[in-house]
Amino acid sequence: MLLVGVLVRAALRQRRLERLGHLPQLERMMASRSRGLTVLRPVLAGLALLALSLVVLRPQVGGKARLVKERGVDLVIALDYSKSMYATDVPPSRFRRAKQELAHLLERIPGTRVGVVLFAGSVKELPMTTDYDAVRLFWEDLTPNDMPVGGTAIGRALTAAVRLLQRIRGKGPPRDQVILLITDGEDHQSDPLAAAEMARKLGIRIYTLGIGTLAPEPIPVMSDDGRQIGFLKYKGKYVTTKLDPTILRQIAKRTGGKYIPASPASFGVDRFVKALRTLRQAETRRRIQRRYEDWYALPLFAAFLLLWLEASLGTRRFALRRARARVPAKAADRDRPATRRAPAPAAPTAARPRRQP
Repeated sequence: MLLVGVLVRAALRQRRLERLGHLPQLERMMASRSRGLTVLRPVLAGLALLALSLVVLRPQVGGKARLVKERGVDLVIALDYSKSMYATDVPPSRFRRAKQELAHLLERIPGTRVGVVLFAGSVKELPMTTDYDAVRLFWEDLTPNDMPVGGTAIGRALTAAVRLLQRIRGKGPPRDQVILLITDGEDHQSDPLAAAEMARKLGIRIYTLGIGTLAPEPIPVMSDDGRQIGFLKYKGKYVTTKLDPTILRQIAKRTGGKYIPASPASFGVDRFVKALRTLRQAETRRRIQRRYEDWYALPLFAAFLLLWLEASLGTRRFALRRARARVPAKAADRDRPATRRAPAPAAPTAARPRRQP
């Protein structure tokens, strides 16, 4: 492509010269111009552009391989999928903020076995796994509209989470077991404190992450394609929702966990990760990790060198420049062809009067 561009540019230049005047005369006027340098400069610029393209692609070379030992706890995430999570008091909404918190959490807990419980009036479960892609896929496409039973049953969700942890208890080295409850705290269908007491007896800690604000907020009604079509009503009145931190603090305190309010300025799960590091962890798996080293310095230096060279080159012949510099001024005057001076016009003389015969 670069060669084609150079040829096209040369052809266009030739056509412009033909339009300016007599081509042989123009070529004699431009005798000092080097065609080789005229072609070389765009070639150097193209090569520099190619080198910069390699820098953008971020080339890497194989580094050293090392054995990585992943350690973690057993964690079940109980995520509220009730209609109240559509509220927008926490931007962009409680539901979307909860998903952002979980996506951030999975990036920071390598080696932790994770299970998921989605709950509204009923629950959906994902067994314990270290395949975080499967975990993301489980909740990614689901919305509160997909839950078969409406409402909020925190007690049922905690009970399901405890059972998931019981199934893998004793399998592998001993480690602490933890439940992370993400909800707005409203519950009118179950007894969450009874479920928390069952978890305490088994040595399971429950950390609660409150999503929402203390001010009442109307609950949006969403269509299946994600558009808001109104607000939820009951007996002609709008239904509101607000964060209930009291029950969330009681659940966490009873099991030795901690209540963490979600903040618009930071991720609440960051504080949860700090708490996990203080718990008893065990090795989950070993894997070979290869660390690659960036290799952009060489093409970047080559691009700089080519651009510098292209900018320093002119379009005149070097030999002609040196020849002109060596010729002294007198020799140049001697070699210059002599020119005849035109004779100066004679001064006018007054006409003499004629003698009369």
